[in-house]
Amino acid sequence: MGIGIALLLCAAPAHPRVIDGVVALVNEEPITFSEVREEVAEGMGVPVGDADAFLREERDPGTVLRWIRGLVESALIRMELTKKGQAVSEADIDRAVGSVRKANGVDEKQFSEILAREGITLSAYRRRIRWQIERGAIVRARKFKEVSVTEDEVRDYFRENSERFLVDAQVRLETMFFPLSSAGAAADTMARARFAAQQASDAVRSGKTLAEALEIVHGTFSGARLFSGDFLPAEDLLPEVQREAGRLRTGEVSPPFFTEAGMYIVRVLERRGGKLGEFAVVKDSLTEELTDRRSEKAFADIIEELKKSASIDVRL
Repeated sequence: MGIGIALLLCAAPAHPRVIDGVVALVNEEPITFSEVREEVAEGMGVPVGDADAFLREERDPGTVLRWIRGLVESALIRMELTKKGQAVSEADIDRAVGSVRKANGVDEKQFSEILAREGITLSAYRRRIRWQIERGAIVRARKFKEVSVTEDEVRDYFRENSERFLVDAQVRLETMFFPLSSAGAAADTMARARFAAQQASDAVRSGKTLAEALEIVHGTFSGARLFSGDFLPAEDLLPEVQREAGRLRTGEVSPPFFTEAGMYIVRVLERRGGKLGEFAVVKDSLTEELTDRRSEKAFADIIEELKKSASIDVRL
């Protein structure tokens, strides 16, 4: 695999900026700036124009590279499935979208309206469905045995994560909050909040604390705040916060998530009290969770294998 990174500098301001055109070649197949812009808009739930501004003003090439890598991986998977005669067709996407509509009891117009309220276009939703189908197909084709789980393995997973399933326990959180004054918040405010939350999440993944991440995002969204609370009964937390905290072990940090009041990132500092709940209550959800975790690992391994035999030229 060869990766060449050329930083193209504009006259002013003097920092790296992505120039429209081809930003990467994957086995000679081009990935364009427009595709990256659409990926950012979809991933952050913002208009394409806001995504364009974000990419052109971003000072850290690593942030832009993260979005390009996602498209590189998508191209590699699509090529591999095509080689195996398992390419995902538009008809496959039609059936998947139709199943979702049927499950929710809505017609095409109603479905598009629901997506619009969530800030997602139908074409973006179809791309998301395609990616999910392609990921599942490549994992089944190459790593099926590695992602299958037994009941004994799920029970062991339950014991290893027992602190997450305590009943009547108290929890202490560190919380980063991006307030949005109302559901009708201005589009630019929503965009800045999403950008800032993504910046903070990237910073935490790179090893920074939430306090350090807060310093990074203040220039993007000055209203972001960080709180370290006292112990609270888990059931007294906002439902969305309770759900995310329940997925985390002590010390772990959530991805950004929405509530009516704004966006949150939470870290579980401590838990105390409570008693272990029943395995049967969470067995099905834990089976799905463990399968997903193994699928993520299998997918990462597949991507690394494909990259080793691919020609990849990234031009940032």
